Amino acid sequence: MGKSMKDTRLDVAGLLAHGSLRGTIPLYLTPASALIESVVLVSQLETIQRVRPNTVVVLSAEMGSGGWLVSAALRHAWERRASAVVVAGSTYSSAVIGLAERLGITLLASEGNPAGVALSLAAEIGAALSVVDAELARFARAVAKDTTLTDVLNTISGELNGVGVSVEYDGVVLASAGNAPRDSVEVITVDIGAANTNIPSALTARIPATGVHNLRLVRSILEVAAPSVKAAWLLGNSRDTARAVPTAALAGLDQGRGASGTAFEEDHRHLLSQLGWRRDERYVAVWICLGDSKASGHDLTAVLRLLWRKVAARSPLAEVDGGWLALVPAAHEAVAAQLELRLRARLQPALAELGLVAGLSRWAEDAPPLPSIIQEARLAAVSAGSAGQGTVLGFAGLGVTAATTFVDKDTVALVAELTLPRLMRSPDREAIVAAVGAFLDHRGSVSLAAAALDVHRNTLQARLGRARELGVPLDNPSELLSVHLILDVLRTSARRKPTTKDPHNTRKDSHEFPV
Repeated sequence: MGKSMKDTRLDVAGLLAHGSLRGTIPLYLTPASALIESVVLVSQLETIQRVRPNTVVVLSAEMGSGGWLVSAALRHAWERRASAVVVAGSTYSSAVIGLAERLGITLLASEGNPAGVALSLAAEIGAALSVVDAELARFARAVAKDTTLTDVLNTISGELNGVGVSVEYDGVVLASAGNAPRDSVEVITVDIGAANTNIPSALTARIPATGVHNLRLVRSILEVAAPSVKAAWLLGNSRDTARAVPTAALAGLDQGRGASGTAFEEDHRHLLSQLGWRRDERYVAVWICLGDSKASGHDLTAVLRLLWRKVAARSPLAEVDGGWLALVPAAHEAVAAQLELRLRARLQPALAELGLVAGLSRWAEDAPPLPSIIQEARLAAVSAGSAGQGTVLGFAGLGVTAATTFVDKDTVALVAELTLPRLMRSPDREAIVAAVGAFLDHRGSVSLAAAALDVHRNTLQARLGRARELGVPLDNPSELLSVHLILDVLRTSARRKPTTKDPHNTRKDSHEFPV
């Protein structure tokens, strides 16, 4: 916080030394001087139950004349976290003073009418608040000059003496400045609504619990800065949208299956030149999409663009049909590898929170046409969806196995029910499926399959014979690919099947495969 703002803080010790509390007599002082933010003159006990924290409770002369009233007032003031209780000057029993000590609340006695103390204290608080208002106005003018979200957050953090401040969406930190405290913190949040009013976002400050910050003043600073945060976010998102136009336009161009990259570049040569894409320059495409194609949610473009700056700030993220796309220059394979590492380290937790996945294209020496790497990244992202939210998958590690991602597994399961009914009803189905699957995985080698399953080869031979008895066609080469696909779906289903029995299922033996 700025120096002048610190100087406006009022506390009990300071006002006892050289302020409006100098004329009072301390009956009990807490070891730590309490902060003072307001004052209230109380003539009825119930009034204390409505005071705010950090308030000096001044009991009227009538109320302060009875020891039992003072004791009750002390208890109510302690419950409301009052700064101090001021009573009319008198001789108070040691029991009352002892109660203040046990409760840990300062007790003062005025030499004159307590109302005079309340008026003097109110004037002093008002003067301090006028200084705070002037400082807040100065801060508002300063933060309004910032045009980027990073600059706005740095200005806020600087005003708070380097305290960690951040813009967050549903618990995900989108941008931050300052130092987050390592010890316990007071978290103060102000809703900002973000660039898109449909996105519930907040400006957050994390204040060290051991610090001397005025929490109400911190909240005031965040509230003053909130419009600047919104404006900077909106401006940045607008700029990113304009920068992403070439990427979005490129995503709409179709190379066509079987067409050569050279033919594509020749057909769209003038357009690619106007968009700024250079022939033979190498890129890695990154595609982000919802992990569950059935999922729905808010428009996340503004949120993702802030997150994307942590990965590749110079490469704009475009909103395209089915997700978000970025093309990152990668002159060398090491650059592509570093991109994938940054994506995992800086974005993966946030993607998981938001229900998203990401896919990357391969890096190639011969600079493949841009539509090809976009298709690779999209296929990798869709394939990542089956591995769970937050998954980051590179097409280089996927290859032709990506094809199985786009097979309708429910339809395959239905085919299994219709064409292999005896296998589906067999009580030893899982063992048979595992045996045949391993046999096909190892290119028909009984020895390798048995070793993979950790069973004797004779056991595996017996299970293969059993599979033939149940109608599994293992001796017709033209059907083996389909059998392998069916078994792969059945094995996946077996791995996902819950281990606990459903107490509501009264059937003794159910082998029905979910379709």
